[in-house]
Amino acid sequence: MKRTLLAGAVLALAVSACGQAEEPEEDGTTAGGDSPEADGSPEGTATDSGSGDTAADGGTADGEEVYVLNLYGDEEGFDDQRPTEYVASEFTTFSDMEWDEWSGAGARGGGEVLGTWCMDQGCQDDPYDVEIELGEPVEADGTRYFSAYTVTEYDEDMPEEQRDALEQADGGRLNVPARPR
Repeated sequence: MKRTLLAGAVLALAVSACGQAEEPEEDGTTAGGDSPEADGSPEGTATDSGSGDTAADGGTADGEEVYVLNLYGDEEGFDDQRPTEYVASEFTTFSDMEWDEWSGAGARGGGEVLGTWCMDQGCQDDPYDVEIELGEPVEADGTRYFSAYTVTEYDEDMPEEQRDALEQADGGRLNVPARPR
């Protein structure tokens, strides 16, 4: 009986801790000293290049920030910048992303892509490498979001039919909030 209660208490603590992210300190680390992306959480974002330029942080020269609506683990989506794991739509997921640029006009990075359009090819186990650019910022509820992506480089092992399927799946469009959240 004691083991059952103890196991239940541990499970309750684990469940209640799910989704709680540590708040970053001013230097970009969490209270535990880790950078936000160190724990592998989807909300973790890469730190800027140290240039002090607000555009490196996702903002424009006047301080306006641009986000993506990330559906990773949240069907309503959440505002995110430089996501490592990025569910762009119900059809397409980018993973292991590394961002070379993130500014108010656009973003550029590389990682892996998979989705419903390539399940029959086994891409869930072996995603395709891609380079992408995000663009076409739009305003929704007072916040700016990238609304389109372009694959600028495909992995050599990605067949043409899979490239076409990716393009047809969501037409290079990214989700943006449709209503106030």
